This record gives sequence, C-alpha cells and structure tokens, in this order.
Amino acid sequence: MVRHLKICKNIISLFLLLTLTPAVPVYSFQTGRIELNDIFVDYSKLDKTSIEAEAEYLFYNGETAESKEDKLKFFDLAMGKYQLLTKIDPSQIYPCVQLGRIYDEKKIDRLAKEYFYRATNLNARDPYANFYFGEFFYKRNNYKRALNYYLISYNNGYSNSYDLNLKLGKTYEKLADLIKAREFYEASLKIYPDNTELQEKINQINSLNYENSEYYYFIRE
Repeated sequence: MVRHLKICKNIISLFLLLTLTPAVPVYSFQTGRIELNDIFVDYSKLDKTSIEAEAEYLFYNGETAESKEDKLKFFDLAMGKYQLLTKIDPSQIYPCVQLGRIYDEKKIDRLAKEYFYRATNLNARDPYANFYFGEFFYKRNNYKRALNYYLISYNNGYSNSYDLNLKLGKTYEKLADLIKAREFYEASLKIYPDNTELQEKINQINSLNYENSEYYYFIRE
C-alpha cells in the first residue's frame, strides 16, 4: 500500500513538473538526439529569418577571426543557431552543410561527416553540399573521394565557380593527371585572368610536354 502511494506521488510530481515548466527553446550542440524540450517547443513558431541572419553573422565572424579562441567562440555560437534551424525545418540542406563545415573546422570528423551525409541524403546532387564534402576529404588527403564530390558539384551548377575549378585542378595534379589539371587551371584563369601565379602553373605544365610522355599514358591505363 505504501509502495503504491509512493508511485502515485511520483507520477503526480512528474506531471506537475511537465505541465508547469515553461517551454523554453534549448540551443543544443548534440546531434541525432531527441531532447525533452523538443517535445514541447513548436519550432515552426520561431523567427527563422532572424535566426538565419544571426547564424550567418556568427559564422562569418568565425571564419574571419584572427585568434583561434575567437574563431571557436563564434563557431560554437553559430552551431547552436544552425542546429536550431535544422529543427525548424529538417528538410533544409544549408544549415546541415554549415554544421558540417563547423565540425570540419573543429576537426570532429565523425560529426562533420554525419552532417554532410545528412545534407547529401536530402539531395545527392546539391552543388553546395558536395563542394564542401569534397573539401572535407581534400583536407585529409583523400583526393579520390574529394574528386568524386567535386565533380558532382561541378556537374550540377558550379561549373563556373572559380574556387571549384581551381580545386579540381589541384586535385587532378595531386592524382598525377596534369592534362586534366591544366584543363581546370585554364578554366579558373578565364574567370580571373589577372592571376599570374595560375598562369605560371599552366606554363610549368606546358613545359613538361606531359601529354606526349610515356609516363602520362602509363598512368592513364
């Protein structure tokens, strides 16, 4: 009887706690977990536009911060905002990519990949998501996987991107395909013709007479 009354008392206490506690949004840095407050917060009522603006402001400050301490501070704040955006509208790719980029900068590979995969699962051809997933692998010297994502980005809207053409050139050069590297370096130069360093890079490749060498045909087989 005593045990039964104690259980009833605990149930009543829990009910009062849940019904009387105000539903306040929680800015969580966790991923893939349902938190208690998620059950009670109607994220669709939040000001998405304002949160997006705050997230972008914080992310920009993180990118441009001079000290590592300031960079991480701004990225942590931006991360909370982007996390909130994924809850307001789980179908949006952009905040997932931004979270992937932040975790990439923080060198938390597992979470970076988790968000990049989440973005590409929403749209496998999204050029923005694929470009930064390629950047993730390029930084880790996994050039073949980087190339795969770069090419998806290139073929789905980013073919005129200077940054992507330049990175494709660098990736093909890392993979010892100088003909392809030159092709994308030349495309980059057309976008920014005043880039003297890039012109010098192209001249160096041309001086090797690479396409006529036995080595070129050996690596292409």
